[in-house]
Amino acid sequence: MSNSVIQRELTALVHEEKYFDFLRHQRVLVTGATGLIGSMFIKLLILANEAYGLDLKVLGHVRSHDKAQTIFGEYLDNESFTIIDGSLECIDTPCDYILHGAAPTQSKFFVEHPVETIRTSIHGTEAMLELSRHKKVKKLVYLSSMEQYGIPYESGQVMTEERLGYLDHLNVRSSYSESKRLCECYCKSYAVEYGVPAVIARLAQTFGPGVPVSDNRVFMQFTKSALKHEDIVLHTKGDSMSNYCYITDALTGILTLMKSGEVGEAYNICHDEETRSIASIAHLVATHVSDDKSKVIFDIPEDVQGLGYAPTVHMFLSSKKLKSLGWQPKVSMAQAYVRLAEYIQEEGL
Repeated sequence: MSNSVIQRELTALVHEEKYFDFLRHQRVLVTGATGLIGSMFIKLLILANEAYGLDLKVLGHVRSHDKAQTIFGEYLDNESFTIIDGSLECIDTPCDYILHGAAPTQSKFFVEHPVETIRTSIHGTEAMLELSRHKKVKKLVYLSSMEQYGIPYESGQVMTEERLGYLDHLNVRSSYSESKRLCECYCKSYAVEYGVPAVIARLAQTFGPGVPVSDNRVFMQFTKSALKHEDIVLHTKGDSMSNYCYITDALTGILTLMKSGEVGEAYNICHDEETRSIASIAHLVATHVSDDKSKVIFDIPEDVQGLGYAPTVHMFLSSKKLKSLGWQPKVSMAQAYVRLAEYIQEEGL
């Protein structure tokens, strides 16, 4: 049986029918279907389809059937859901909406395989834009990232969608950020030249139930340490500001863009009232997850660059543009970490 925390979070979203009505009798293709956002989006659509009889068909593109089996379990038996594989370039399925999320996500991978990071992003996005063009899709939502902003020219800058920071494109860690910028440019170019209805979702760090427990990103490290009442160890000063979004808020943001996002435009998806430093988050997790049984410790190695951490960034993403479409984030950072901890406990540390 699927994790009860995932079920609870998705079931609560399904009660908000306004998000799903436009998908009646539609076919939705999701790439990156075994990733956090792709898998949770698919599960949400399947549950909404059952709740409202939407006659919705969901296609999930995966690279690994074993991984799909692990992540989707009993959802694979649902007649509204079909798994497809092979290269993205080979997909020739009619569809009405596309959520394109297939891309590398691990910092270590960007540093060790910058060529593959760029190639996978560009080729996959081009394939989805071409599919959108030929199948006359109603909307393609491209999952970009706040990393495409780079480092703000002014510390503490509020980043609205038209602003950009500095990226050192000769640093291989930028392979991810630069490929996101180029894919966004591709989306806009296809919109202008071919009329492809592409919309860009610039996601802040998105986390919550559904992340593999083996994931080693900072939000998982903190939570797992706190659950074991171990010290929370930071390998940087923790000065970077974390712009984040809880998974269910990210899902409603994506649905809002699928329905109402303006073609060729980019939208930040983040909880902009909850931006805080990594160190502050560590203390928050120690308080709310471990009941103050964990301490926050700083252990900064000399070669911190070689570990692939994103550069220290003081910026504040603004989600005002997305809010103008009627979207609102609901889950605070403290609530997000408590729910993530419940999920991890049920999965087993």
